[in-house]
This record gives sequence, structure tokens and C-alpha cells, in this order.
Amino acid sequence: MHRRYSEVQTVCRARQGGVAIQLALSMTMLVAFAGLGTEAVMLLLRHRQMQSAADSAAFAGATAMAMGNPADFRVEARAVAASAGFISGVSGVILAVNSPPLSGSHAGAAGAVEVVISQRQTVPMLALLTAVPFDVGARAVATAGASGSYCLLELDPANMTGVDIGNGALVTLNRCGLAVNATGPAALSVSGGAQLNARSVSVAGGVSVTNGGQINAGSGIATQQPAVADPYRTTAVPGGSGCKYGAPGNPLTLRYASGVQTLNADGIYCGGLVMGNGANVVMNPGTYIINGGSFSIAGGVRLSGSGVTIVLTGSGSDYASVAMGNGTAVTLSAPPTGATAGLLFLQDRNAPKSGTSSFQGGTQVVLTGALYFPSQTVTYANGTNAASVCTQLVAWHMQFQGGALFNSDCTNTGVKPIGGAPSRLVE
Repeated sequence: MHRRYSEVQTVCRARQGGVAIQLALSMTMLVAFAGLGTEAVMLLLRHRQMQSAADSAAFAGATAMAMGNPADFRVEARAVAASAGFISGVSGVILAVNSPPLSGSHAGAAGAVEVVISQRQTVPMLALLTAVPFDVGARAVATAGASGSYCLLELDPANMTGVDIGNGALVTLNRCGLAVNATGPAALSVSGGAQLNARSVSVAGGVSVTNGGQINAGSGIATQQPAVADPYRTTAVPGGSGCKYGAPGNPLTLRYASGVQTLNADGIYCGGLVMGNGANVVMNPGTYIINGGSFSIAGGVRLSGSGVTIVLTGSGSDYASVAMGNGTAVTLSAPPTGATAGLLFLQDRNAPKSGTSSFQGGTQVVLTGALYFPSQTVTYANGTNAASVCTQLVAWHMQFQGGALFNSDCTNTGVKPIGGAPSRLVE
């Protein structure tokens, strides 16, 4: 009996030992699987962190490219990635910022920023199963927007040339771009040794560069683009009746006189407003309505005024236009607030499309505000110099046959931004 009891105890102990070994092995496998699971979760989390950093860095780089600040958009992209803990060359991180992108659906696309991040991971449990190193990577691509960065906008969507730059013209757009809504294959034409310098160029149709023409666009030239909206399309055109100054066909004319001659916005100028022969004129603040004829400045005139809007209106085929030239010196600025905020020239939308307004003849002008000609062609020729820190041109068509300079520092001027497409992630 005692021996049988001992045998039973021995068998039980053996079975218990086997169970213990099985339990130990099971626990080891459970711990291993738990470790593998933990490492897998850590790799997934790291990938998500890396992807978020790549997205943010690409978007920041594209935004910097659109804004031109900082000048090297790569600096901004790297700084954003670094703020998320991914610094190239530190802890095995490899960071690349490419523009144009080197791969993907936007490979070679101007105005797109690609950020690629990778890092080798330490995974002890997974390393027991394979000798292949574990690298986690992420990639993102963003396209540069245009945060209201256009200072020239051509409005006519016809299948033709909307902006013509020729005859050796030098058109410089400082920190701003050109938008062309024309849809023709040569919607933007640069020829005859002319040169266009701009931050960006957006064209609904195509671009033609011939006979020594040149375009320098920091953020690239984009064709087949959506039309850019007219920012002043809802602005009402002030009107009125009667004539306080001049008459149809008989404009008020100012010639040289001793001292300064002053103009007031207290009535309608019919038949136009003509200044010549060295007149020295000051326009007091207000809205000047020119009904028919021409707002003409020539012959060494000196003209100045602040808080001024010049409305060009009329009837039938007689709508007012602008003619500046022949060595004049003009310094005018638009009102920063009010119904015509930011508008220095405001043309009636009913004016015939055949009309032309011109700024030419060695004119030295400082025009602060928007030159809005939604129904006419605007011509710059013979070395016109627009030296204001904020000059915006919106016109039905544009022709440049001489120098023209536009600037876009329009803070607190009342000028509305043109464009404004945001930067966006695309991959």
C-alpha cells in the first residue's frame, strides 16, 4: 500500500513538472508574442508620428514658397520637421526636402514640395525572427498656394491673347504674381526681347515666349489654370447727375498758373479733366466722377492727392478713360476705408470694350491702390515707372511696351487681395 502511494506521488509530481514546463513555455511564448505586439504597435505609432511630421513639413514648405518667406522654403520645412523630433542626421533620421518632387503623381511639378523622412528602428523581438532591418518612412507632397499674391489680373476669358508684353518691355512684379484669365494658346505673350519678372504666373490658357522674350517666375509658370476671380466685382460704381465742372465735349482744363491749383470732389466733371503745360495740381480727398472724355495728364504736370478715387463713367460710346504721359510727376493714393476702399481708379463696367487707358511717355508715377479697368485695355509704354509700395492692376486686357514696376506691400491700404488659393496637401 505504501509503495503504491509513493508511486502515485511520483507520477503526480512528474505530471506537475510537465505541466509546469508547459506553463513556462506557454508563458515564454505569451511574453514573446506580447513583445512582438508591443513592438508592432510602437512601429505603427512611430509611422503615424513620422507621417504627421512629413505632412506638416511639406505644407509649411509649400506655404513658405507661396509667401516667399523665408526665401529658402526648405528651411521652413526642416524646422517644422525638427519641431516634431525629426532632425536629419540625428538618431538615424534621414530627411529630404525636394522641389519639384522626385516621385509620385506630382513628380517634376513646379510649385510642389516633397518631404521624405525615414529612420531605422530598434526592435529586439522582431530581430529574433529576421535579420532584415526595420526602417520606418513617411512621405508627403504639398502644392504652393497663392495667398492673395497676384498684383496683376487680366479678366477677359476669351480664346485670345489677354496680356501682351513686347518691344523690349521690362515688367517687374515685386513679391507678387500675374494671373491671366484668357484661354488662348498664347493667352500670355512675351516677345521682342521683353522680360517679365514675377513671383508666380497663373494662366488659364497657354504661354508664348518668342523672339528673345523671357519669363522669370520664382514659383513657376502654371498653365491651364482655373480663372481667378475679380476681387472688385461687387463694388458699386458711384454715379450722379448734372455737371458742375466742364460739359460734354468741353472738359475742365488746367494749365500752368502761379501757385498750386486745387481740385475738389464736390460735383461731376463732365467731358473729362485735362491737365497740361506744367500745371501744379492737388486733388483733395474724395470721389471724383469723370463723365465722358479723358482724365488726361501731360506736359510736365505735377499732380498729387491722397484718399482719392477717380471714377470713370459716361454713356453711349463716350466713357471716360485715362491718358498719362509726357514727363508728368503723379503721386496719388486711394482711400484705405469706405465704399471705394483701395480703389484709385474705378471704371464703369458698362464702358465699351474697345476703350484704352494708357500710362506712358516717361511718366514718373507713384500710384497707391488698385487701378481697376474691367472693361478696357490698359497700356504701359515708354518707361512708365510705378514706384509705389502698393500698385495693383485689374484690367480687361493688358499691353506692356515699356518698363513697368508693381509692388504688393498693401497693408492698411484697403486694397483687396487677388487670388488667395491656399497651399494644400496632395499626396
